[in-house]
Amino acid sequence: MDEHSKDNKTRIISNALYFAEVQRMLDDGKEVRIRIKGGSMRPFIEDGDSVLLLAYRGGALQLGSNLLAKHQGKYVFHRYVGKKNGQIVLAGDGNLVLREYIDTTDIIAVASVHYPQQQQSAEEINLNHRWARLCGLAWYRIRLLRRIIAKIKSLQS
Repeated sequence: MDEHSKDNKTRIISNALYFAEVQRMLDDGKEVRIRIKGGSMRPFIEDGDSVLLLAYRGGALQLGSNLLAKHQGKYVFHRYVGKKNGQIVLAGDGNLVLREYIDTTDIIAVASVHYPQQQQSAEEINLNHRWARLCGLAWYRIRLLRRIIAKIKSLQS
């Protein structure tokens, strides 16, 4: 089911319908560019930015990759941060605590390019470049420090 937005220029469709179409295009061998909604990937990927997805066909994943996956019936776009007990561990860059544990069969796609919405130049960012993946992993590894800083800031206000 879909409906029109307030400005009548766009249509709003359910996530299930949207991601079914994304899955269909990926299955057809196409690259799919989607817009990211939400702040779970901040500071690297902002709400409204878009990414180019390539279907995941199995095989090795690069640590630090950005993945579209299904977790407990919902779609998530988060970073691959490790493995635990044979499962893939995902975490949003903007998340200080939560992690998702998924099987490789839950992975839908791997993001290859990031298109920032608010960047001065129209430059795209290669998400598979080692530096992009290392920055994301380093940000993940300092989550404890980020939690402490957030707590101190909340106590000061």
